[in-house]
Amino acid sequence: MKKVILLLALVAAHIGGPSRAWPADKVYISHSAISGSQAVLFVTRDAGFFKKYDLDTQILFVSGAPPNIAALVSGELDLTIFAGPAAVASNLEGADTVVLMTYINTMEHTFIARPNIRKPADLKGKKFGIARPGATDDYGVRVAFKKWGMDADKNITFLSVGTQPSRFAAVHSGMVDATLLQPPFTVKARQAGLIELGSLGDLGLDYLGTSLATTRQTMQRKENLVRRFVRALVEGIHYYKTQKEASIRSIAKFTKLNDRVALEEAYNTYAIKYMARVPYPNIKGVETILADLAKTNPKAKGADPKRFIEPRFLKELEDSGLVAQLYKK
Repeated sequence: MKKVILLLALVAAHIGGPSRAWPADKVYISHSAISGSQAVLFVTRDAGFFKKYDLDTQILFVSGAPPNIAALVSGELDLTIFAGPAAVASNLEGADTVVLMTYINTMEHTFIARPNIRKPADLKGKKFGIARPGATDDYGVRVAFKKWGMDADKNITFLSVGTQPSRFAAVHSGMVDATLLQPPFTVKARQAGLIELGSLGDLGLDYLGTSLATTRQTMQRKENLVRRFVRALVEGIHYYKTQKEASIRSIAKFTKLNDRVALEEAYNTYAIKYMARVPYPNIKGVETILADLAKTNPKAKGADPKRFIEPRFLKELEDSGLVAQLYKK
């Protein structure tokens, strides 16, 4: 009889929510940049939504697409947050990577330059700092230069500098002449007397920017875990959009910035302007990436864009009425 009572107590504890008699499921997730676009992961964690769904989330910072892809494919990571092109490119090469959510379906970076550079043409012959070859900022520079009637490969010298804080420091110190930054580091750049030459966001490009990716193998082995993680993030996005002060505290902790103006700009850019309530990956964004990859990779020609995304977890939530209920409050 005592065993039955104990069993019922354990079941009741499980149904009741956070108070579990066994450990939460561990989730290993990486993020690839220190930027406002990836802050929603930390807002969601700090607000307790991962715990709400019995997820013990282990967050790792892993800079660069190749190590993130390798860790995903090997099973060391369950999920990662980085720019969508990495998932598309690795899938073309045989990995089973897939994009579940895209928070930013465009490129929102801003061109930041030394004070002596006043217009795009002044960049000719200058050094441009990027995270690494093939990164989103590398691609963004090339797109913008084409729009400006220039050829980035012929007109500037690319230097791999690394993360946003490193790129900001490189321009500020004169190590490079220009770079691309996102909020909140755009504010830091203005405060340091650097020049804004323009924003990629003004070009209206379809793209898979900051995205949540996994592998189809992980989805098959850990479907319920992935489903709960996506649900936690959708609730985290709602919290991000509706709880400004708490979200700004999370952004400050994540970016290690305490400048209120910079934090406000990051919040307004991502929570309000760019991030959708239900962040579906954009098919047109996949097509943009495939068109670019096709210049050097024949496998991209004729590839079905739907192959690279998996929106069913988001659709389940939307169809369930959860999202409508969240924003009804």
